[in-house]
Parts: sequence; C-alpha cells; structure tokens
Amino acid sequence: MEEPTANAVKDMARYFGADLVGIASVDRFEGAPAGHGPLDLVPKAKSVIVSGVRIPDPVVDYDGYHLKMAEMPPEMGIHANIENFYMLMGHYTQDMMLNIIATRLANRLETGWGLRTLPTPNAQHTGLGHPVMAAPFGFFSQRHAAVRAGLGEFGLSGLVITPLYGPRVRYVSIITEAELEPDPLLAEKVCMRGKCGGDAGPKCQQRCAKKALKLRPETVLNGGIFLNVPVSLDRPNCISMTGDQGSFGCTFIGTCMRECPVGQKVTKRG
Repeated sequence: MEEPTANAVKDMARYFGADLVGIASVDRFEGAPAGHGPLDLVPKAKSVIVSGVRIPDPVVDYDGYHLKMAEMPPEMGIHANIENFYMLMGHYTQDMMLNIIATRLANRLETGWGLRTLPTPNAQHTGLGHPVMAAPFGFFSQRHAAVRAGLGEFGLSGLVITPLYGPRVRYVSIITEAELEPDPLLAEKVCMRGKCGGDAGPKCQQRCAKKALKLRPETVLNGGIFLNVPVSLDRPNCISMTGDQGSFGCTFIGTCMRECPVGQKVTKRG
C-alpha cells in the first residue's frame, strides 16, 4: 500500500477538528535540546504533523466579564474569569481536543499504513508540570513545531503568531515515519516587530504587568522570520499571582494574546 499523501493527512486532521494543519520534515528540528527532538522520540521519523485549534474571540477577550458579576467581590470574579474562561475554555478544552486529534490521526496512520506514529502530549494545562520549576514541562515544543511547519512565526510576546488568527491558536504535534511533503516556512514576517506599540514598544510587552518579557541580546529585529523565541520569559514571575498589580499579579492573564493586533479576528467585539 502506498503511503498517505500530505494532503490526505491534512484532510484527516481537519476532519478530526483541526483549524490549521502544517507539516515539517524532521531535519528542521536539528539543534533541538537533547531528548526533545522528533528522532529522540521516534528514531525512524520523517515528518512532524502540526495541528492547531483556534481559541474563540470572546474567550480571549474575557478580561472585563467579572465587572458584571455584582453578586461577588471583584477578586472572586477575577478567580471565576481565570478559571472558567482563560483556563477552561481557552486552554483545557483546546488541549484535550488537540490530544484527541493527535491520537486519532496516529491510530489511523498506524492501523491503516503500519507507520509508527507518536501523538505528542499537549501538556501545558493537563496536570503535568515540573515540580521544581513550578512551570509546565513538555516532551516536545509545540510552538517550535508550529513555526517549523509553516503555520506562523514567533512574536515578541513569545507566542506563535499566525497570519490568519494571530496568536489565538493552540497546537499539538504528531511525529510519524510517514514521509510527507513538508510545507514551506513562512516567507513574510508576521510579528510587527514592536511597531504595534509605537515609540513605547511592543503592545504585548507594554501590557505585561510583571515585565516578564525581555528581548534576547541575539535577536535581530530587521532579519528574517523568528524561527526561535526572540524574547526571554521570566516564567515564574509571569505566572505568579502576587505582586505590584495586587493579590492576583497579572490580573488579566492572557493579556499578551489579547493585545496582539496581528491576524484579523473572525468576529468584532461589541
């Protein structure tokens, strides 16, 4: 039996629920940290399929909902916002959808063609975390894979920015022995390189309540697309719920995603 084509695999991923799909060859991951490259996980792998699920606009734009919850104090309303919108409907749901898409696609490639295929876990908010770093820990970088599959480029927020949906997408990767035609890397820059915020700098960094984002010294703003993260992130400070902004630190978690002007929203905020 002939191996599946790239178009057939993409059609399957979309049928299973993906909004975006791209394919990268494994050689694009040279230089990945030891143990985290596709060949470390599937030694005969030839391709990495990356699927993305979009986050609905009102979920990203949740930051003012708690102000309408008159029956509870503001801090309790903020807790409800973070747990119900940012976390549940903006992370947990997408992550589990992506894990299911990846598992269904892996099973199809293995049972239909006998091609060893690994659905990598999207572990950002599924209960897996590094106990010492107190930050999410994954076997495989979904963001780097998305960029290498031609779906977007890194932005000055550290998020992947896509031409169509901006940063409002979450990803999962499927590492497979199938030799699939890779998609080209983006040729045009997507991140506005700080022009979005005028003289004050990138909007995402302006609105970062904890000032956790800093440009890496080696970053060249007028170079090509950002294949790697152009900023360093003080993650413990980023996710801390204490600090100058009150007992919740960065009260409106997800501000960097919400503030990015790149990628047109599908809907208009009323």
